[in-house]
Amino acid sequence: MGKPRFRCFKPEGGVDPEKLEPIEITLEELEALRLKDYHKIQQKNAAEIMDISQPTFNRILNSARGKVARSLVEGKIIQITGGNYIMGAIKYKCGKCGFEWQNPKKEYQECPDCGSSDIKLFEDEEKIPETIGQPGLGRRKSYGGDGIGAGPPRVCKCTSCGYETKKVRAVPCRTSKCPECGAPLCGAD
Repeated sequence: MGKPRFRCFKPEGGVDPEKLEPIEITLEELEALRLKDYHKIQQKNAAEIMDISQPTFNRILNSARGKVARSLVEGKIIQITGGNYIMGAIKYKCGKCGFEWQNPKKEYQECPDCGSSDIKLFEDEEKIPETIGQPGLGRRKSYGGDGIGAGPPRVCKCTSCGYETKKVRAVPCRTSKCPECGAPLCGAD
């Protein structure tokens, strides 16, 4: 999957300050949603792509769906955070449907999304070293990694008007309000 394009979603309109506590969705939960709900891949195949068991995939998927539902019903902010995941340097891409995936333990002859045999291996342009465990562990600079895409966001951004400001260390973006429109800020890269 790679790093997500967006790390924060918030409800439109005036948000009650009591509802500002965000709901955090891990990268593994986002990947489960992407594979099952967006690409419509069967759970067994999606679990294989993520290199986890089908029951574990089901638990992750149900957790993610519950968090998204809670956010929609209660008007909560959704933030994409770390999680337990593996990032390899080799990825697959389907030439027919454009689906991208990675699994360092299995070689694929056809696309798990559309079944096409027109798949290509390519090296991830970010050159992310293989890591496993806590969010970004092994990728953070403090652990000897190159720090690409790991750790806190670099800027805080208003999802209403687009205002951006540099992220202040140890201060969550959500605790700051946009000086232009008063909406809470979200982390962005």
